[in-house]
Amino acid sequence: MTKKPLVVAMAMVFSTTAYAQESKTVTEFDEVLVTATRISEKVSDTSRSVTVISEEKMQESQPSSVADALKNEANISVTNGPRASSQGVEIRGLSGQRVLQTIDGARQNTNSGHRGTYFMDPELLSSIEVVRGPASSLWGSGAIGGVVAQNTKSAQDFLDEGDTFGGYIKQGFETNGDKIKTSGTLYGLADNIDWLLSGSYHDSNNIKIGNEQTLENSASEATSGLAKIGWEPTDDQRLQLSARFSDTDELVPSNPSTHVGSSVPLVQRNTEDQNVTLDYSLNPTDNPLLDLNATVYWNSTNYDEDRVTKDQFDSTEFETIGFSINNSSTFGNTVLTYGVDGYKDTINTVRDDNGQVGERPEDIDGETTVWGAFTKADIKLTETVALDVGVRYDTFENESNNLDLSSDDNAFTPSVGLVWNTTEWLTLSARYDEAFRAPSMEEMYSTGTHYCIPSIPGFLPDGLCNTFEINPDLEAEKAQNKEIKADMRFADLAGDDELAITLSVFRNDVDDFIEQSVSNPLYGIPGLEQTTSWDNVDEAKLTGFEFNTRYRYKQTRVTFNYGQTEGKDKNTNEYLSNIPAKKMGIDLSQSIMEGDMKFGTRFTYVAEQDDLPTDNLEQYDSYKLWDVYVAWEPAMGTFEGLRVDFAVENIGDEEYRQAWQTLYEQGRNFKLSARYSF
Repeated sequence: MTKKPLVVAMAMVFSTTAYAQESKTVTEFDEVLVTATRISEKVSDTSRSVTVISEEKMQESQPSSVADALKNEANISVTNGPRASSQGVEIRGLSGQRVLQTIDGARQNTNSGHRGTYFMDPELLSSIEVVRGPASSLWGSGAIGGVVAQNTKSAQDFLDEGDTFGGYIKQGFETNGDKIKTSGTLYGLADNIDWLLSGSYHDSNNIKIGNEQTLENSASEATSGLAKIGWEPTDDQRLQLSARFSDTDELVPSNPSTHVGSSVPLVQRNTEDQNVTLDYSLNPTDNPLLDLNATVYWNSTNYDEDRVTKDQFDSTEFETIGFSINNSSTFGNTVLTYGVDGYKDTINTVRDDNGQVGERPEDIDGETTVWGAFTKADIKLTETVALDVGVRYDTFENESNNLDLSSDDNAFTPSVGLVWNTTEWLTLSARYDEAFRAPSMEEMYSTGTHYCIPSIPGFLPDGLCNTFEINPDLEAEKAQNKEIKADMRFADLAGDDELAITLSVFRNDVDDFIEQSVSNPLYGIPGLEQTTSWDNVDEAKLTGFEFNTRYRYKQTRVTFNYGQTEGKDKNTNEYLSNIPAKKMGIDLSQSIMEGDMKFGTRFTYVAEQDDLPTDNLEQYDSYKLWDVYVAWEPAMGTFEGLRVDFAVENIGDEEYRQAWQTLYEQGRNFKLSARYSF
């Protein structure tokens, strides 16, 4: 199975060579990036491996979370089970803090225990851009695995020329969990000021996994909102203020990626996430030296938890204040992008448990301060060869106020990419990137009790409690990624058609992996201390590739993608845990009624994951998923302004579990939504 996509790729290359002279610039398959690479460029022109999820795709799939919107992409997986509020994104075997999350260019650094960190309702997004592979030369700490850049909707996305006001209201329903979702948006334009107000609400019961089994404690209720106002005093200036919030209530395990158990209490959790971002851009058309963007932002996330089975109350507050200033200057055949940014993260935790067993003796009260400067040169060496060279310097400091401890470090992260437009239809590229992730406050300075297990007669007569150990000497994770990519674009091979083929091959070496080490309670020995700490352990070698083909013939479209990643310890050559299984996806759709209606079907195959460490006793079987979807949006007539989307996911009600996950995923689900725009 490993070699088949490569064979297919080569066959398609040779079969299309004869048509190279007739090929033209592809339009439908050439998305434009907005934020993920810090400059606007076509996907086919960048040496990075990039995926763009458009609003149209999100309307068709009706995702429950940002991670859910990405689940069908090659080498991208959803982590932490089917509870939408806790789902995360894994890219090429790396997840959590190793994947940087941004919203409208503002970093989202919130991270605390097993709690969720992706709070954005996809209904409020215009697109999601994913950079696979390290990108610290652009973004600094955290982008070892890649970047998930979310772009929220603006009035400019909806207003046509001459429009001054509009909006829509949308109602959705899903059979799995009896989920209802209501959302709406208003937007307008007055002189040189545009504005947008958008909000959503959803309420769902417990999720059903395959074979009609119920996942207990998976119901949730959430509200979210977005407000934007933009002012353009001149044609080359824009000032934009945006604010957003989300509020989620749920009764879930303290670790929502598993079940309630003796060491995993039931928690009534309320999560509030807020953001305010101020953006300014200046781009005079007559000054090639000035293309300025400046951003100031504030993020705040509060987790309030009532451990109903423990009589404990936890409060965690995570706050980020940051800024970014960058400018692009054009000198002949060179575009130089440079800037500075910085941010301060603060975290405060409080546990009030009235003297219960497992009381946390010390709360976390600390802050992380990061300053960075970067520059990137895009140089057109010849008509067909381009070079981009980047370098970034970061300095960071962690301070624990309650422990009176601190640590500091710095990182220097270069990158280089070469793009060669060999012919009108083939672009080859190669790049090298270094990246790093600074250890978090939680990883370095957590203290007190992690969990307690009650007494077990004959084995643990007194029970046991596992406590945290601090590690102020924790080193930053470091990565070196090598990647080559071939991008092929054709048009009019058989008339009104387009073909795009992309193949990326990579090797990412990650050193000083930060992993949580937990003493196994099954081997608890009276008098032996049970501890949890974060340590630098593996030196990992991650290798793999992605293959993606998209073809359109008139109103028929087909997409095929395949991704695989292999992870090994460089010292022992042992397979690493948490590496996703090989995944293949096919999506076929047909538009009719002059494009007013689209029918589509999607098939996903995930192979058995048998690349396991020798001490791993789990088994992760292969599985197949089949979905169908229909979209109807008449362009004119009585129903103009109406859009209806219907989808059935997991038609076979497959009972399946992703590799390395504890919970089984959602079973069959019928989705229906109707939107009316005015």
